Amino acid sequence: MGLFVGRINMDVNVPSGWYQDPDGFDCDRFWDGTSWTEQTRPRSILLNRAPPNTKAPKVGLDSNEKALLVGIGILIILVALFSV
Repeated sequence: MGLFVGRINMDVNVPSGWYQDPDGFDCDRFWDGTSWTEQTRPRSILLNRAPPNTKAPKVGLDSNEKALLVGIGILIILVALFSV
């Protein structure tokens, strides 16, 4: 049995967005497409929008990417040395 908010059954394929809080609080809660998040905002008449992206952009390589590049470099050197 699905969770109903107003007339919306949240078990069906409902797009992510802001909806009236399912617990009846006077706020909107964000539905991520599969479950309710902890993000709330005051009730609004704004269109149903995704929350702003608060993650900082990725800069540089992470440790797995660095290890992969080192491994490829070693492989290239070994192929060059043994193919002569």
